[in-house]
Order: sequence, then C-alpha cells, then structure tokens
Amino acid sequence: MSTRTRPTFTFLLLLLALASAQAARPRFRREESPGLLSKVQSHIIDYWESAKAKAHELYEKVPRLDENIRHVYDKGSEAMTTYTGILTDQILHMLKGEQ
Repeated sequence: MSTRTRPTFTFLLLLLALASAQAARPRFRREESPGLLSKVQSHIIDYWESAKAKAHELYEKVPRLDENIRHVYDKGSEAMTTYTGILTDQILHMLKGEQ
C-alpha cells in the first residue's frame, strides 16, 4: 500500500467502526420540554378560562345586585325626601317668623 492509501484506508475503517458503534448503542428518547410558544399559549388559555369563569360569576350576581341597588335607592330617596321636607319647613319658618 502506498503512503496515501494507508491513512485513507485507516480513516475509512475508523469511520465505519464509529458508525457501527453508534448504531449498536441503544437510543434513549429525550423528553421534549414544551417550547416557549406552547407555554405562552397554555398561560393565555388558562387566563382566558379564569376570566370567563369570573365574568360568569358576576353575571349570575347581577339580578341580586340590581335588587340591592334598587332597595338602597328607594331607602335613600325616602330619607332625602323626608329631610328635604323638614329643611324646607325650617327655612320657611325662619323666613316668615312667628305670625
């Protein structure tokens, strides 16, 4: 063999040995971690679901809140009407005096 063919032949044998050794080694599949896009998508979906659930809870409470607001308004307007009447009588009494 010439000096050029010996290194070439040695290189080919080494390459063949490495290829066969790698083929004989058992391959373990690496668990792929979710990518950034999958994580962001998951967080957005979770946020959307929680926001939707909260909106539904508030929607269910609206009739009760409406009744409470009406009740507070009615009681407040009754009190204001009463106190406005009293204040009007006091002002008229002060302006007219005792006649």
